[in-house]
Amino acid sequence: MPFNYRVAFISSGKKPNSYYKFQWKINDSFTIDSDAKGFKRFSVFNFIQYLPSGTTEGDFFIVKSNGSANLKISDFLEVSDETFYQDENSAIFKHSGKISACYFEYLPKTQEYLVYLSNTPFWNKRPEPNINEEINQLLNQIRMAKNIFKPIKNQDKSWGSYKNQFSILENQFFEDLNTQVKTTFDSTVNTSSYAPADQGNNKYYTVFETNSAADAIWKKLHSVQNKGALTITELDKVFKYLSENNFRFFYNADYRQLSKNDLSIVYQRGSEESFCLITKTKNNKFIIFKEFPALTTMSKDYYKNEIEFYRELFENYN
Repeated sequence: MPFNYRVAFISSGKKPNSYYKFQWKINDSFTIDSDAKGFKRFSVFNFIQYLPSGTTEGDFFIVKSNGSANLKISDFLEVSDETFYQDENSAIFKHSGKISACYFEYLPKTQEYLVYLSNTPFWNKRPEPNINEEINQLLNQIRMAKNIFKPIKNQDKSWGSYKNQFSILENQFFEDLNTQVKTTFDSTVNTSSYAPADQGNNKYYTVFETNSAADAIWKKLHSVQNKGALTITELDKVFKYLSENNFRFFYNADYRQLSKNDLSIVYQRGSEESFCLITKTKNNKFIIFKEFPALTTMSKDYYKNEIEFYRELFENYN
């Protein structure tokens, strides 16, 4: 499946303020019912946040089949006002003014159906995307759904390969962030750092223009031997520069270096499962920092492909 998507199990437990309920009768023999025995829901997240952070890009449902469901894509399109794309088990259609995508697959070993339904809130994006941009994004989601059981093997980790997989909206997202940075450094005198924000106004990464202070921090971080330890205290004045410039990851704690090459370093904060990527761009103009928040229930390698992607993005930043 595409490198930038993640799928997480979402409990449908009947807890106060969190009870999830969904019902859709697809045909006379098959209904997606969140109250049914064996129902499972998995939400889809895209770590390229072209929409405000926290927004999902649909759900996978696992629903028991009674053996006579015999789903067809035409069953899903009964509610369609207009259909833009369809094949034997997926479609893009408009219903009640909203464009959505769907996909289904029968799982014979468990006698269940896997159903993907997109609920992407395109109206949250500013400016709102046009219909061709929405359809392009939904086609990417269908590609993701069709490959859900095919994890990436031997991913080409070059920047060109990553970029070729972008949707129109994902590519626009990075172009907009890049424009923010360039405009700020070109128009504001004595700007030493800038952190472009996503549409939720969350700082996405921090770009430092190469200068003596930033270079000193880079040299200290890069000097630690691979997988070595680093302790920072309030007396480390070199890191005060970071805390004053939108980046407080390195502050009064223990750290372990996980990996490094000539241009990039990855650190883990010892007190919690949070990570940081630090990259010096190939043109030597910028040093870029991105933090990956503390892990809770996610696996240890949750950020692995995300960090690899941003390393390529930052090393080729211009």
